[in-house]
Amino acid sequence: MKLITNNPKFKSEKYRDIDIEYYDADYLDILIKVRDLVYRNYELVTHPLYGSVKPNETIYRSVVIKEGNVLDLNSVNLASEAIGTFEKFRKNRGVPNWTESVRDDFSVIDHDLISNAIKRIL
Repeated sequence: MKLITNNPKFKSEKYRDIDIEYYDADYLDILIKVRDLVYRNYELVTHPLYGSVKPNETIYRSVVIKEGNVLDLNSVNLASEAIGTFEKFRKNRGVPNWTESVRDDFSVIDHDLISNAIKRIL
């Protein structure tokens, strides 16, 4: 399994059976990276739009995927729909220029949600 993320809180994390791929990238770049991997037979383990923070509010996104043997159409649909949802929200309103404190809060939320999901997965 892999964790694809732009959340710096995962840079020093170690998980059994999960490789962490950190990217200094924006939210959309992470969704595109995940979609591209899905097209290479990876499957989504966590939903690309989990949680209640809207794509036009946060800057962090982390997604767990696993290698599969065939193209998983459900993962293709979810990844593509996530990108469409992101674009819809960002078109209506961009991400505010958050203070460092708010950015850190969003990082903590993303980290906690995915860390708890990983605990359930493993």
